[in-house]
This record gives sequence, C-alpha cells and structure tokens, in this order.
Amino acid sequence: MDELPPGSSFLDVVSAAAALEPVFADALAALDPRPDLLVHDGFLAWAKDAADDLGVPRLVLFGMGAFPSCVSLAVLAQKPHARVSSPLEPFEVDGLPGLRLTKAYLPPPFDDPEPAGPHWDFICESSRAMGSSRGCILNSFLELESFYIDKWNREMTLNKIWPVGPLCLASEPARTLVSNIADWLDSRLAMNRPVLYVAFGSQADLSRAQLEEIATGLDWSDLDFIWVVRSKWFDGEEPFQGRFRDRGKVVQGFINQLGILSHQAIKGFFSHCGWNSVMESISMGVPILTYPIVAEQKLNAKFVVDVLEVGIRIWPSQRGDSGPASEQLVSSDEVETLARELILGEGGKRAAAKASELAASARAAV
Repeated sequence: MDELPPGSSFLDVVSAAAALEPVFADALAALDPRPDLLVHDGFLAWAKDAADDLGVPRLVLFGMGAFPSCVSLAVLAQKPHARVSSPLEPFEVDGLPGLRLTKAYLPPPFDDPEPAGPHWDFICESSRAMGSSRGCILNSFLELESFYIDKWNREMTLNKIWPVGPLCLASEPARTLVSNIADWLDSRLAMNRPVLYVAFGSQADLSRAQLEEIATGLDWSDLDFIWVVRSKWFDGEEPFQGRFRDRGKVVQGFINQLGILSHQAIKGFFSHCGWNSVMESISMGVPILTYPIVAEQKLNAKFVVDVLEVGIRIWPSQRGDSGPASEQLVSSDEVETLARELILGEGGKRAAAKASELAASARAAV
C-alpha cells in the first residue's frame, strides 16, 4: 500500500483486487486435494463464488476488532446520530453502557443515518458474503473484547465471530532489527532513556503542514524517539535531515514493528490506531498515544483510551502553527505535551500498567 498513488481510495483498491477473481477461481479448482476450508478476507467477497462452486466451506477473516464492528452495527440499527444537530454533539447507544459517541467517531458510511452509494453497496456485499459463511474469525482475544464478542454472538444477525489472536503471538515473533536501529535502541536502554515509537501506517496521507507540526512537537518534547515515515510524504527529499541529532531516529519505509515494540527501550507508541498496530502494542504491553486518521481508527482510539484505558488521545485543532485555517491539525504543542505525558506523566504510567496487564492476558490467550 505504501506506493499507491496519492488519493487512491479504499474502493479503488478493493475494486482492483476483484479483477483477480477468475485467476483465483482457477487456482482453487486446480488444487489437489481440494481444500477442506477457505479462509478469506472480509473485503474480498468475490472469493465466495469460487468456494461455493467447489463446495468448499468458508471462514471470513475480519480485519477489525469486535468493538468497532459492534458499535457500527448498533448505530446503524438504532440511528441515534439522526437526532443530533452537529457532528460533535454526543449521543449514547442502547446496549453499550457508558459509551458516549459523536458522529465524528463513525467511519463512512456509518456516519450517515441513511447510508447509500458505492461504499455502502460494498459493505452490504461483504456482509452477505460473511452471512453465508461458516463464521468470522478476528485478530483479537476474549479477555480484550469479551463484552463485545458476547454481544455480537447473542444479538447480531450476521454469523458468529471467534477471536483467534493475537495473531502476532501465534508463533515466536520475529524481532530481528537492522543493526543500526538495534544498536541505537540498545544505547537508549543503557542510558535509561525511554523511547517513543512513532508510526502512522501505510495508508495515511499526511500533509506537509501536519508533518511539520509533529516534527516540531517531537523536537520540543526532549524525548528520544524513532519515527517511521513514508517516502511518498516527501517527494524524494531526505526527511528532516540532521534535524533531531542523535535524539531522534527517522526511518523511511517498512520496519519490523513487532521488533521495535518488543524492545525494552520502547515505552510508548504514537500510533494511527490501525487494528493490527493496536493488537501488537497491547501484546507487547506498550501504551498508545492515539492519532486516528482513516476508516474505523477513531473507534479503535475510543476503545484504547476510554474502554481499555491503555492510551491517551491527541486531538486535532482548527489549525496548528504551520497549516491553513481550514485544515484540522494536531498541533506541535499537543504533540509535545501529550508525548511527554505518555512517557513520563502519571497518565502514561497508569496506561502502561493497564497495558502490561493486558499483555499478560494476550500471552495466555495463545
């Protein structure tokens, strides 16, 4: 996903993937012996027809957690957001006690009380494929989402869901890091300097103004950090060359995230809250500074901060020091203040203690 052209939408990607259907069907039919079970991604509903033609039962692998799935479907059924007058006016959802939401938390198309259009059509197609499967498996574990898993299996009309994670712990994690990163982290540990890991996934398109706000906040924080950036953000330029000296390490491209999170020097994760990143951070006992950007990430952040209490939320303001008034930016002041709170403050210590407890439960689950 890192090298997709700017502006490539989710629907563009899944529509392109659908072109693989005839090739996949031929490959599945050619297998000898015939598979006993097909596990396919929930967004690849077209795999259903190939499996059905061969009489192969299916399980759907869902890339989200039970919490955002449960919340989205409950909101869709009850439509509490149809009664609010602004995207920031809070509402509650029956059957989800203590949970206050706003429309701003909901991913499209669930933010619309009467969803329609191509995205909604895609959701409906995926739901039908899930409903006709043998069930759904999640990268989660019961102790993490027991209330929402039980609620789904009792009340939702779609198929049963089963947590089979954390998948990052299904086998011994590969934690090998390239030598310059490993050596740098080892040196921070030796000096008793906690490190903040910063990464926002492969799909986010961050503006130059937002990148500058984050960079300035990290610089002001006086924390050691390792920041994974995407080459597409910088148009071939060298990002922040020499700006952070030895206190901040900027890495372009992909990195062994689990290897980073499992290093003893890492004491916090400034994250976009993609579900896999949330699961990896919790599994390693690392608290999260949540900066959700797209899809269900705002609900994931809500879960991390308000339900699990293993993180701190950073909020965009109408403008930061570097951006136009029309752009919602996380400001450098907020980055500085909340990064320090996560790593050094009392709120961060409480989140770290909770994360450590959940990490033990994650290990026990596998």
